[in-house]
Amino acid sequence: MYMKKTSSPPAPVRTASKHHRAREELRRRIAKGVYAPGTRLPTEVELPKLLDAGKQTVVRALNDLVREGLIYRRRGDGTYVTDRAEPPLVPGRHIRIGVLWPRSVLAGRLETEFQGAITRGMLASWGLDRVTPLWSRSSEREPTGAVWTNPARGVTAECLGESVYTRLRHPDLEAVRAGRFDALVSVSIIEEAWLESLLGLGKPTLLVDFPNERFAQRADQVFVDPVPGYRAVVRRFAEEGLRRIHFVGGYMGVPDPTGKMTTEEYIRFQRGRQRVDPDSYLRLSAYRMAIDECGLTAGEEMVHFTWYGPETCRPLVDAWMALPATQRPDALVCHSAGQAEELMAACSERGLYVKAAGCADERYGGPAIGIHADGMELGRAAATLLLGRMHWPDRLPLRVGVPMRLDRQRAAPQPVPSP
Repeated sequence: MYMKKTSSPPAPVRTASKHHRAREELRRRIAKGVYAPGTRLPTEVELPKLLDAGKQTVVRALNDLVREGLIYRRRGDGTYVTDRAEPPLVPGRHIRIGVLWPRSVLAGRLETEFQGAITRGMLASWGLDRVTPLWSRSSEREPTGAVWTNPARGVTAECLGESVYTRLRHPDLEAVRAGRFDALVSVSIIEEAWLESLLGLGKPTLLVDFPNERFAQRADQVFVDPVPGYRAVVRRFAEEGLRRIHFVGGYMGVPDPTGKMTTEEYIRFQRGRQRVDPDSYLRLSAYRMAIDECGLTAGEEMVHFTWYGPETCRPLVDAWMALPATQRPDALVCHSAGQAEELMAACSERGLYVKAAGCADERYGGPAIGIHADGMELGRAAATLLLGRMHWPDRLPLRVGVPMRLDRQRAAPQPVPSP
């Protein structure tokens, strides 16, 4: 028996939702250049008429495009089309980042100091390197600072430091609170009690140039890794036949507990209160590793710590000159190139010729061998890591070491002193 075959009912035609149609129409107009990159869109009062849609529908469409990063909002100003060459750092948000210094923030220091190089590296990564800063200090007694803003990238960075009259080695915490920052970057600050308070603010925080185990599980850290550079210079000295390779680390001062001491009072207060620069311990570890790899020995009598400055080098050199000639150092691995220069000069004054190396920035061209630390590269790594934390706030804290490298150019020859 023939059975007539029945056909299935046609599938219902799905129509796009109203907000989907409004969103795609906006996307089409942006793609065709009706709304060019960097231009302001019509207002949320005008757009419903232009798109023949309700206000709530248009708002939902705009929110979708903000999340995609195709457009961005400026509070109190309107909605703009993103320049795809420089999209917002965090789609749909304008973020405020606090960059915190252990000293006063002054214009010259941005160009000449290591903290300045780190800061410039971060600014370049955030699209702020071509922005003219606004210097916010109005009184010598107030916290110093500067502000950079790029609305297209959706970011404001404010660099804060102590006033020019204090030696606290960190900015005022109340000034940090008042900044209402979305994230914080501590640059070279090593005062642990203050950092504990800073982390207590509950903001995403990055510690730069201070690797510290106490905070390893609470904050991302970016630091200069001395191992490649310091190992390389010890190997160079060993290959040249030098065997008595000493290490000289640095002391650093403690904060002024009042923040109001005169220079004379502060000098008196520092006496007997020195502490080893934390970076010196890392460099000492790299030195010892390389000494062992080269089959050399370095007893405790070959490891020294001193203040920075010519006047503090002379007692150490006098102690070396009191040793038999066969026990005096013939090479020095120092905390910094400046310290290496001071020791070379003090040795030369006493008729002792030594080769010396120490950490320096890219511009160094003095008589010591430069072990280069790239502050700009440190800043770029910090900027990237901080944005990663803001996008993925629940990930594990990371520790990133930016390697030092040995200057492959030979140090300028130092004349051998006359007998």
